[in-house]
Amino acid sequence: MSVSTFTRTSSIIPSGSLSALSLRCPLFLFTLWWLCSESVVLQLSVSPHSAPTVSSDFLSQRQGNMVGQMKLMIAEEQKFQGKALSLSHTKTAITTIKEKFTEQQLQMFEQSCFGHLLGIQDLKWTSPIVHGLLLRKADPKTVSQLNGIKFIVGNKVIQFTAQQFCIVTGLRFGNLPFIPIPTNENCSLKRKYFANDKTVNLLELEKAFLEYDDVDDVFKLGFVYFAVLGSEKHVHIDMRYLKLAEDLEDFGKYPWGAVCYAKTNASLLRALCADYQRVKVPTKTAKTKKSGKKPTTTATDRPREYHLKGFPYELQIWAYEVFPALAALHLVVHEENAYIPRLLHWRSNSSPHFYELMSQVFENREVDVQLLRPSVMDKQQPYSTWGDSADDTEELVDLLGDDAEQKTGTSASVEEKDKDIDETASLPSSSKASITFFRRYTRVQRVTHFERTKDELAKVALSNRALRDRVHQLEEKVRKESMKAEKEFEKNTNCVEDFRNTLASMEHYFKLEIEQLKKQNGGVNEAA
Repeated sequence: MSVSTFTRTSSIIPSGSLSALSLRCPLFLFTLWWLCSESVVLQLSVSPHSAPTVSSDFLSQRQGNMVGQMKLMIAEEQKFQGKALSLSHTKTAITTIKEKFTEQQLQMFEQSCFGHLLGIQDLKWTSPIVHGLLLRKADPKTVSQLNGIKFIVGNKVIQFTAQQFCIVTGLRFGNLPFIPIPTNENCSLKRKYFANDKTVNLLELEKAFLEYDDVDDVFKLGFVYFAVLGSEKHVHIDMRYLKLAEDLEDFGKYPWGAVCYAKTNASLLRALCADYQRVKVPTKTAKTKKSGKKPTTTATDRPREYHLKGFPYELQIWAYEVFPALAALHLVVHEENAYIPRLLHWRSNSSPHFYELMSQVFENREVDVQLLRPSVMDKQQPYSTWGDSADDTEELVDLLGDDAEQKTGTSASVEEKDKDIDETASLPSSSKASITFFRRYTRVQRVTHFERTKDELAKVALSNRALRDRVHQLEEKVRKESMKAEKEFEKNTNCVEDFRNTLASMEHYFKLEIEQLKKQNGGVNEAA
């Protein structure tokens, strides 16, 4: 590889070389003039196996928000054998629901928005596959998270997006409707089971679901219980779901896919990254040889065991779909059936060895990668909201440049779409460099506009959140004032009642006194 640096000082490049380049491609000379007029530095990287590419140093100077190089969040030499633990509690919840519901209720649940998830009771959680894939996660600080999480596997960059989550899980996406805050007055479930509780955690909800016997209420609590899985059991649930469950038709239309994806995506983004952990993981020293136990953290303070919230089974099924090598190694079995969605097509076969899995699949530069795109049948499902648009489908990106000829490390120069490669394959190398440069510069402008729009939307969202909080505060204030007025009214009513009783007693006393006086006066008259 040779690196040539162009500046205002033309003496750095021999005149003969410059003339040859300008003759091969006039557009290159225009590019050089434009760069010199902008007083910037361009590095042209030339590889015998790839087309010249524009260095990310220039792009980062032109636009700070555009990162030209993707990096692994954890370098290959720092990888470690960890254990990803799922907090979805799905299997336990399915067993509990089947035991608690009547036969008729179970049939109704099977026809609901969650019914197809009963089919994953036998699906095995395979931690090495999930952990191995998360080790190939691109550093969120070096890529733009515009369309899901990016993974660098082999010489490809692949994305895990909301649309794939919908295809695999079959859960509905859409806008979140307004749900009023439940109170003892407007929500029977809260009044009956949580009248004195402002908040309820998952464990308390599970206890109410298991202990109470009202058939209709247990059925509704079962839906809420299944919907809020994916967190630690001490975490408080959204109480508004109790209000939503009073109308199971509206409950079924709620975009649970969007809720579940948001929780899952946030957990996957934070996984294995100390900068994104809400709670710092304490570093524990290794046990002595007598105990024989492994330390809970690695030398880099990353936990050997960590929890994933939401529905991380989806990432496991997504890996089955994207990497055919997992089935070729007999780690999973694809079952040919007509079931929808995709998670019903797979069955775990055996638990792989971590380092064998990494070398043969996730670190294998020749591994086959299949794009997960919606089929015609997928698009016809009621939970599908993307239609025929291809903009939301997953992108597969080849790693280009000299980094692609070396072992994939913590950095790689990338193109954004396969079609860019096809369109420039037959052009001279200098033309490829110029075209690639202008395409990337245009892409920088689009990203700049998108980032500006995203910032404006974030401000609007923040303002809406503050307004919503203010509305909730006013609702709470009105509720308290109403309760206070009711207490005052009740107190005044009691006072009036006491006063009436006192008047009645006095009236009765006066009548007795009058009767007594009449008797006394009658006796006096008779004596006279």
